[in-house]
Amino acid sequence: MNLVKFLILAVIGLLIRLWLVPQWADVGGAADTPQYERFARNLVQHGVFSDDEGDHPVPNARRMPGYPFFLATIYSVCGLGKWRAVQVAQAVIDLLTCWLVYRTARELFRDRLVGFWSFGTALICAPVLIFSGYVLPETLATFWVTLAVYCALKGCRDNRNVWFIGLGISCAAAAMMRPTLALLPVFLLPAFYLTPEGRRFFTLKRAGLAVFCWLFLMLPWVTRNAISLHEFNFLSAARATKSDDRARGYHRWLSTWVDSQAYNRPLAYAVVYQRTPGYKPDDLPAGEKFERSFPKHAFDTDEERLQVKELMNKVYLNVGLTDETDQAFARLAAKKIRAHPLRYYVALPLYRMLMLWTEPPWHWFINAPPRVVRLAQLISIAIVAFGFGGLWVIRHHWRDAGPLWLAMLGCTLGGVVTCFAVATVNPRFVVPVYPQMCIFASACAFHLTRAKSPLKTSTEIYEPDYDR
Repeated sequence: MNLVKFLILAVIGLLIRLWLVPQWADVGGAADTPQYERFARNLVQHGVFSDDEGDHPVPNARRMPGYPFFLATIYSVCGLGKWRAVQVAQAVIDLLTCWLVYRTARELFRDRLVGFWSFGTALICAPVLIFSGYVLPETLATFWVTLAVYCALKGCRDNRNVWFIGLGISCAAAAMMRPTLALLPVFLLPAFYLTPEGRRFFTLKRAGLAVFCWLFLMLPWVTRNAISLHEFNFLSAARATKSDDRARGYHRWLSTWVDSQAYNRPLAYAVVYQRTPGYKPDDLPAGEKFERSFPKHAFDTDEERLQVKELMNKVYLNVGLTDETDQAFARLAAKKIRAHPLRYYVALPLYRMLMLWTEPPWHWFINAPPRVVRLAQLISIAIVAFGFGGLWVIRHHWRDAGPLWLAMLGCTLGGVVTCFAVATVNPRFVVPVYPQMCIFASACAFHLTRAKSPLKTSTEIYEPDYDR
């Protein structure tokens, strides 16, 4: 690939992230941003990992420490609340992710054009691109997952220990960003058994090396929780906020039917957090507003509809979700699960897996013109469509791409599990593996445009490719 063209694409991608993305994104508009801000401020001002407000914060484990420490590092250098500095740092990290996409594609396929297309696709990948403008951990989580996949792919083709060390460190760093990524090694390590080279290189010693590096980075977090919180807490708390913890029954009832951002965001915000854009909490459940807030498939019977309407009235009469009301929602949820176990444990998870990949991230382009939002939707849908097409193109060599599709599978399943925990079907859960989808999309495009030149994986060529 021409180095000049590569550098031109990289500069264009960096300019988009530094100039256009901050204009399109509402940097402080995400629900999680204030909480991460409080964590970072308490770390800088008090040296305490907590999201409490006030001069005497109490340590807690409601979030994983990776992103708060990243924010605290930037704030200690540039000053508290310097969101522009965060955006610049994340733009550079996102560009490094795109470079890793190029390296991964070149390692998987021997054709330079596939690597070039993968790099260009990653530069304009809307779900990954837009999060570089938010104070959220998606950009860093995407970088570490992409690096872990690259190290696993290299480890399947090279017998050096450095790739197994990098795999363990990257998986631990990804888990420090998002708890759903803690099981990433469980999905990546089986990839070594899919190819003869991987089985030969993946010895017990190297497996122990990767696991040791993973545990070594996780150990300080577990030790801190044992000392400060007096409990063995391996990941973050099951509920991210105090409001979530008080709404377990309500979340469980939502998880029996909710399947789209169109419903879970306003309902969770209004009831759990008592705020929803476009709604007033005191009149949300009344009359026509109640009917518009819930789809028909939310209720199995008219009796359940009346019960929920009565409970919602209690929520707003009490200006909050009381323990009694939350327990009533829990009983409704248990009744629905007993009546339809297959729907709850089989049909809904499969449907949510589909929704995680097919819902475009339109609501994150808050300040963008309508044509930009439509373009972002089209890019997102095209990458997913061509990505699954790429999986079909390399179906005869699916073992060679094991680390890529296994990481995608693990991240998707982790998102589905989170859907049951907090009743949120959010495409953010699969953003960290969009770079792998970009590689498969580029492979599909290559196959369609270069049908006479068959796409080959690197394991089909016996001599190593040193000219890179």
